[in-house]
Amino acid sequence: MASLADVFQIENDRLKPEKWNKIHLFKIGDFWRSYEWSAWLIAVITYNDKVRMATRDRRPLQVTRMERTDVEGTYCFVGFPLKSIEKYIPTRDSFESADENDKHVVVTISLPQPADGSEVSYERLAEAFNKWKEGIEIKPKKEKKEKPVPAAQPTTQSSGGILSQIMAYPLSERTAMENIQFIQTLKNQISAIL
Repeated sequence: MASLADVFQIENDRLKPEKWNKIHLFKIGDFWRSYEWSAWLIAVITYNDKVRMATRDRRPLQVTRMERTDVEGTYCFVGFPLKSIEKYIPTRDSFESADENDKHVVVTISLPQPADGSEVSYERLAEAFNKWKEGIEIKPKKEKKEKPVPAAQPTTQSSGGILSQIMAYPLSERTAMENIQFIQTLKNQISAIL
């Protein structure tokens, strides 16, 4: 997948009318993910309430809004399984690969005409997108858990000392986690010798 900075650049480049109706999908494992304007197009236009209520599975599309780490602000995204594209984007004008690995595809859709008969404009679309985005709650950042530091064990800086530790270690009497910690300690000692 392209970097998030590249994705945000693609999503912010919407001034030209031919880019207003483009959904950029990025393949991540067995899922498609779209960001910002593309996510809005899916959540509001292609998988709107009317379309959603016509499906067997009527659950709304999960939209996530998070704080950006590179600059001030937030971003939104949606994700769904690769096999569910017909559900979330049932009508589309085109589906084209944007890279050689098919990890980025561009889907062109038809934008609905405003109910008041006026013209579709970038300003109106941008205003609708921003209003939608502001209505999504920001997902709190997860606190990173500190990994416990294994208890220090006496080290011997020779290969003979390491071999003695291996021979003396009661492997069958220890838990799997203790055994992993012991192996990590040995690995560190060997690295110090080499």
